[in-house]
Amino acid sequence: MAAGARIGRCSPRRLPAVGPPAPPTCRRPTAAATPKVSNTHLRQGSTRKKHIPTLSASTSSTSPFPDQIARHCQHVEDERFLPWLRSKAAADISSVLRVGTSPLGRSLFASQPIRKGDCMMQVPYNALLTEDKLPEEVCRLLDGAAGDTTKTAVLLMMEQHLGDEAGWAPYVSSLPSRGRMHNMMFWAPNELHMVRNSSVCDETIVHREHLRKQFSIVKPALERFPHLFGEIKLEDFLHASALVSSRAWQTSRGVSLIPFADFLNHDGDSDSILVYDEQKDVSEVIADRDYAVGEQVMIRYGKYSNATLALNFGFTLSRNIYDQALVWIDMPEQDPLYKKKIDIWQKHQTPKSEHICSPGCTKTSFAIKEVKYSGDKGIGVPQILRAFVRVFYATSTEELEEMAMEAAENDGRLARRPLKHAEREVHAHRKLLLHVDNMIQGHSTAIEQLEIVDGTASWNMHPFRKEMAKDILAGELQVLQSAHAWAANYCETVNMS
Repeated sequence: MAAGARIGRCSPRRLPAVGPPAPPTCRRPTAAATPKVSNTHLRQGSTRKKHIPTLSASTSSTSPFPDQIARHCQHVEDERFLPWLRSKAAADISSVLRVGTSPLGRSLFASQPIRKGDCMMQVPYNALLTEDKLPEEVCRLLDGAAGDTTKTAVLLMMEQHLGDEAGWAPYVSSLPSRGRMHNMMFWAPNELHMVRNSSVCDETIVHREHLRKQFSIVKPALERFPHLFGEIKLEDFLHASALVSSRAWQTSRGVSLIPFADFLNHDGDSDSILVYDEQKDVSEVIADRDYAVGEQVMIRYGKYSNATLALNFGFTLSRNIYDQALVWIDMPEQDPLYKKKIDIWQKHQTPKSEHICSPGCTKTSFAIKEVKYSGDKGIGVPQILRAFVRVFYATSTEELEEMAMEAAENDGRLARRPLKHAEREVHAHRKLLLHVDNMIQGHSTAIEQLEIVDGTASWNMHPFRKEMAKDILAGELQVLQSAHAWAANYCETVNMS
């Protein structure tokens, strides 16, 4: 039995609640709806099972949905979707879960008591929307030119074009329209400008460009099948790609969209994940705790920062313990020791290093998480970042050679120990402090601008996305402030020793 992994930028992931979401102000997690800390896409579950459920078509009468018309439409959709899914699966899906609505949108609730270790749902492979359901002639043209995720997006485009004639129409019609998604790839330039101080701004631009290139690759192939795809439009491809990246799972059977499991919302405190049982050829979710009747059942999507959640899933958390920030450090080429520093850094990095500089690079970045520290020992300021500042702020060849000799005499890694000269050690860490302080100022200013209700930053932007931007910046700011506090304390400790 293997854990399913969410498709996305780095690792498994998914968006909250498939189907018509509640208005933006209701989709954002609140203290009443979900724990303050949450975010993850992976799911690993216990193999212990006490019963296998059957699908319940009842809807919640107690969970609020702000618009009665939307609630009625959803009820009609559920009446169509649930019988279709039962027929498609040719098996019972769940007897302990029912579809309802919450402040997060469409959700799943316990329809009877659930005990820790119970299998809450089983979705067989034939009920999954997977790339191997693409027509063979389309697959032949895409093989070698498009990845699995792109192929699944293409399949979704085909199903969307075929409409009611498609075999997956009840499921596809339950997916949100592009206008109701808040993944950052859909943000307008002025909205993206809100997070210009975060690395996610550049990541979004890179992600968009990647998708445009993928579109240019698949478009000629798809145009050969107008009866399956109609007019091939970039906006349709982007919409399908966003649906896949936010909802699909990577299992041993490939990239899969899993109806009904899509309704599970995110709780970062949950240990429930989706697992794929290869012997039974089903996707399962195992309860990580007891649930009372009427409780919303949630899973963890993955240990993702708000930047990742916003980019790939279209939501953020007001307090995210998995937030991180990228610290960029410039390496001035005019430094007379620049080439030697580059050479020595490359020579002594292990193959696992994520921060190897190539000749000619002028800056590099390091991901840091919130720093928990006691005394002078930091957890969160990566050792490799501290080593980097020791090397790149060295002022003599002798310093560099001494660090290289120490590395050779130990485990081969460069500058992982404090410099012998306390003054040089403090100098390097004060340079780090300067970088972090500049980032803190930038984030603080950006947040202040977003707090001005009538300011230019508030014009022509979606209010939900504005709150997302605040969450991204505030989370990164807290990480940076913790790193700054640790580095300042470290410098003081070294000076006093």
